[in-house]
Amino acid sequence: MNKLIFSLTALVLVEIFIKVYGTYHIQWMLLFFVGISGYSYKLPGGIIAAVFSAALAVAQTEGSSLLTLASYLAIGAGSGYVSQYLLKKKRDHHKWMYMLMEQSKHLQVFREVSTTMQRTLQQDLLLKVILTSVTAGHGLGFNRAMIFLFSSESKSLRGIVGVGPMDVKKGYEVWEKISEDKLKLRDLIEHNFDSNFTDPELNDILKSLDIPYDEQNVFGMALSSQKAVIVKEIDNNDSSQILIHELFQTNEFAVIPLINQGKNIGILLIDNIVNKRPITLMDTESIIPLANQAAIALDHASLYEQIEEMALRDGLTGLLNQRAFQTILEDHFPHSGNQRGPLSLIIFDIDFFKVFNDKNGHLLGNEVLMKLAGVIVDTLRPGDFSFRFGGEEFVVLLPETTLEQSEMIAEKIRLNVELAKFPGEETQPKGTLTVSIGTACTDHSAIVTKNELIDAADQALYKAKNAGKNTVVSFKEFVTID
Repeated sequence: MNKLIFSLTALVLVEIFIKVYGTYHIQWMLLFFVGISGYSYKLPGGIIAAVFSAALAVAQTEGSSLLTLASYLAIGAGSGYVSQYLLKKKRDHHKWMYMLMEQSKHLQVFREVSTTMQRTLQQDLLLKVILTSVTAGHGLGFNRAMIFLFSSESKSLRGIVGVGPMDVKKGYEVWEKISEDKLKLRDLIEHNFDSNFTDPELNDILKSLDIPYDEQNVFGMALSSQKAVIVKEIDNNDSSQILIHELFQTNEFAVIPLINQGKNIGILLIDNIVNKRPITLMDTESIIPLANQAAIALDHASLYEQIEEMALRDGLTGLLNQRAFQTILEDHFPHSGNQRGPLSLIIFDIDFFKVFNDKNGHLLGNEVLMKLAGVIVDTLRPGDFSFRFGGEEFVVLLPETTLEQSEMIAEKIRLNVELAKFPGEETQPKGTLTVSIGTACTDHSAIVTKNELIDAADQALYKAKNAGKNTVVSFKEFVTID
């Protein structure tokens, strides 16, 4: 509209000039109009204005000729070409400025993500950082992102965690909240983004998924090719694509492989369920550096967890060790502020185990310890903890368990050990491998501290040994803590 007003104003000025000064200088004034029109409407506008002006000059004067038309056409075409050239340069400038701003934004995202990743080896926090950086408006800006981790045991991809909405309505609610609070990427990472802005329904569905690894589906293709795969339209021959479409209502998404030194770590799945912005190859290329960084961090976190797990396990039996016992005891011991229920402790050891080792040797003794560990694990409930304290001594922690309940579990352990068949047990004094057990619970008035709980169970075990072995004794009124 502004261009039209500008050109019409130029034409009106020409007419005013004719009215005031006559037609003597009309040809020069029409050149002004042609130049303005060419600049405003590019090459086509300049040519049309030139023809119109030549016709007007012929109508107003008798001296006009083909030379006038040629001059007008030259001016119109020239001004139109200049206008197009300047516009192209302006667009190119804006394009490059946009690309530079995007690259600067991505570098800032990578810097913040890298800094945060270097602070932790906790997988949960790393996953939150990765997903937040991909979805936040101050990050890479995708509407939704989900991570599947590769399991080498089951040869499958397990859904772990996702950030973003389950549907469009929830998506707008989330980003309006972020906009109102003026949250930046670092704010989202540091202030528990996932608990405030993730959709529980999305994560419940995601965590239930265990997709078999197959090089023929979209996940397998991304991992085997080590390249991002963009799904523009759901392939009905690919069951994994159909599953993602049906569960998450998305028709277009991208699968980014997470690979470290040729090792499959997992998959990052992104889509734009809210704004429906198409995902381009350039979009996926912008994520690749982050995906590579994420794969390295997740692989290191996994190795760290394995090392930590090994450090908390007894090398022979696979049960937890004394180091783990101290941590778990602290976590579950009832204090006045944590509102936990009673905690019971069971301590037991193998009767006459020195005699067994002397007669059968330590190698067979180790086999007995390993089998005994299996009996213990099979006897306990989910949520109970079993430990090897060294030698033939074992400990069991029973959270939220009264003394009476622990007595029943202890008796079940004693009976299961007695009934189990152990190699070389016929050399034992009574021909059967047995254990003596002592139990104690924090619901006793004399037990206030962790050490008192351990001492009480130990005293009960001592009494069980003196009572003839292969029995269970609980810390009650007849046992005292020195």
